Amino acid sequence: MKGLWASRAEQAGWNEIRRLAEFLLFEACQARSLKVDRGVLRLSRRCVERFAHFRVVNQRRNDRKAFDDDKPRIRRDWTALAPMERVVADVKHLDVIVRRADGSLAWPKIVGFMDAGTGRIFTYPVLLDAGEGVRQEHVIEGFLAMVCDPAWGFPQGLYLDNGSEFAALVKIEGALNAINEPGARTLIFAKPYNASAKPIESLFARLDRYVFSMLPGYAGPNRMAKKTQTVGKPPEPFSGTWEEFCATVQGLIGAYHQQPVGGLWAGRSPSNWFEQKLTAGWRPSTADPLSLDAAFCGHDNRRLDRGVLKIKGERFSHPEIARLPSRTPVDLALPWRREAPPLARLPNGTWVRLIKEIAYPAQWLAGARESSSRQRVQSRHVSALAKEAPTIDPVATKLRWSAAQAPGVPVPAGGRLDLGAQLKDLSGALDRQGEARTAAVSPSE
Repeated sequence: MKGLWASRAEQAGWNEIRRLAEFLLFEACQARSLKVDRGVLRLSRRCVERFAHFRVVNQRRNDRKAFDDDKPRIRRDWTALAPMERVVADVKHLDVIVRRADGSLAWPKIVGFMDAGTGRIFTYPVLLDAGEGVRQEHVIEGFLAMVCDPAWGFPQGLYLDNGSEFAALVKIEGALNAINEPGARTLIFAKPYNASAKPIESLFARLDRYVFSMLPGYAGPNRMAKKTQTVGKPPEPFSGTWEEFCATVQGLIGAYHQQPVGGLWAGRSPSNWFEQKLTAGWRPSTADPLSLDAAFCGHDNRRLDRGVLKIKGERFSHPEIARLPSRTPVDLALPWRREAPPLARLPNGTWVRLIKEIAYPAQWLAGARESSSRQRVQSRHVSALAKEAPTIDPVATKLRWSAAQAPGVPVPAGGRLDLGAQLKDLSGALDRQGEARTAAVSPSE
């Protein structure tokens, strides 16, 4: 019976275990030449269920979700955290049917960010094409939307699902470390099959009851047995557009934030907890959206060519970039979104989003006006540089530099040489050498 409970047979229940155990007992008797009637081999339910705890062996082998749900747990009190001190992120598949712009049906998803210190949740709805899943760019877009929201701001730490779509958030780990104490764990990835350790999972369950189940087009968690308005027909999708669906979801989420929550939340709503901590002095941390956007990009460098940057065969510019002199090196942040233009960093450190160049028709005056405008902007920029730079005489500077390189120790004067006698002796020696060379040559030569 221990072996049967530890096998896949445990999923059929105690009665199947009893039936198989009785047969195994009969086979054991036959192997020992014991002739018994199978009708007398009966095991009671109490006897069979004495060993039911062995079913955990099969659960660990073949059903990790059930095994994980029964693991011993502790309770964590998140209420003492400040807002945004720990943000828990995960993706939820909505059981609501909506229509795409082309009229096809789809099941949307949300990227959720839960403020663990208040119980609020920031939702970023995503409508994917057929066959697509949530990608890193959707997670980044949701994160940027949360950071730019004045009631949310930049998190102090992140607790993320272990899915690959959250891997991109590793790129902001340096920024998280900068606003925390040294050695603090700012980025935590949940263990696989550890859903109960993430408070956002229980929050998703509450949202299913109080928010998503109210939406037209809700089909329930079991899509094979859909909750429909008419028997035998598929459920009616949400009647509005995708924008109307997103607005409705955000409105219902706002209503949920006013709803009291029991347990450690002491019967107060997420809004109550947030207002209490605002009164205590908490304020959101903000970040420049383009600088944060650039943190998720790949980086490169280009030299400016007459106001234009050439990137992967395409030409880009920007009014702030076009005024810089040619050959100026420019730092680039290559886009992580599909079809998004790259970013460029100005000399003062700020980022701008580049604009793709277009070719003006030859007969259009707009091209001439644009060219003149760019040249005027650059001329004004050069004039500003001229005012900022002091006037320096390079010739006088070079002469002073040369004088500064002269040796500091003066050269002492030497004795005066009388070269008269020496020159006379040298002339006589040269004459004698010439006569000797002439005598050594034979007449025939």
